[in-house]
This record gives sequence, structure tokens and C-alpha cells, in this order.
Amino acid sequence: MIHRLSKVIADFLLHKNIIPETEIDVYIYGYETVILGIIDFFIVLAVGFIFNKIITMLIFFAMFISVRLYTGGYHANTVLKCKVVFVLICISLVFLSEFKFPYYLYILMMLLYVITSFFLAPIENYNKPLTSEEQMKYRRISIAMSIFCSIADVFSYFFAIKICTTITVTAFFITLLMIIGEYGKGGKINEQ
Repeated sequence: MIHRLSKVIADFLLHKNIIPETEIDVYIYGYETVILGIIDFFIVLAVGFIFNKIITMLIFFAMFISVRLYTGGYHANTVLKCKVVFVLICISLVFLSEFKFPYYLYILMMLLYVITSFFLAPIENYNKPLTSEEQMKYRRISIAMSIFCSIADVFSYFFAIKICTTITVTAFFITLLMIIGEYGKGGKINEQ
């Protein structure tokens, strides 16, 4: 359905001579990505409203989407699987964000996140292969983002424990998706 809607939009723009025919597939992919991003945002808002955790969910969404863009990781082979996994991660985050863990667990989790980013990122998706230049760029950005998030996490422990826990749990899910993407069922081919 999303592919069909994206195709309709791209065909409309093609017929209006706004886009060239040679690039129609690129536009279809782009519209699919935008539509799926909008769906993800509404999932985050819905979970946030249902559980009265809007700020928690917005922090999660900002970190999860921006970091996963560069780290890569597990990708489901259907939109339905993708959205089910995303909803489960959102709901898990809501419940896990209520806990206050010992300080050393925050540090260990963020260290695992940085180490995983250092050794695994970026993890390619078969739908979006990266050039060697992109791999190096994404790797540097992934490592820099993991270090930045870790520093923010460690300092926020002392004045905003809920934000700290949200960052830590989000980093946990990003780490888990990188590991699954690299070694698990998703593997290098990410469920072709």
C-alpha cells in the first residue's frame, strides 16, 4: 500500500514534468521513506499519549532515528514486521524508562554502545549499499554520535534520571539491532 501510494505520487509528478522518468524509482523510494517516517512519528506520539510519556518518546525518536540512519542494523523484510518491532521497542522503552538502574549499569551499557558502534557500524542494508566513502563517513558519524550520547547520558544521570534512562535504553535497542543485523537472523543480508 505504501509502495503504491509512493508510486502514485511519483507518477503524478512525472506526468506534470516535475521529475524525470529516469529517476522515478529514486522518487518512489524517497516517498516510501518519508511516509514510513511519518508513520513512525505517529506511532511514537500514540505510545507517548497512551502512556503519558510524550517527552520520553520524543527523546527516543530523535535519538533512535538519527543514530540508526548512520549505524544501520537489523531491518525487517516487510513493513508490517518493521512496524511491529518498532511498536514493541516503543512500549518496552516506556516500561524500562521507569527504572533507575545502578550508575555502573548506565556506564556499562553506554560503553557497550560505543564499542558496538566502533566495531560494527555502519551495517549495510541490501537495499541501500554504501560506497567506501559513505562507509567511512557513516562510521565516523556513528562513533561520534555514540560518544556524544554517552557523555550526555552520564551527565544527565545527576540531574535528569528519566532522560538518562531513556538515552540508555534507546542505546540498548540500537546496540541490539546492530548486533542482530550483523550476526543474527538479519545477518549481512538483513532478511532478503
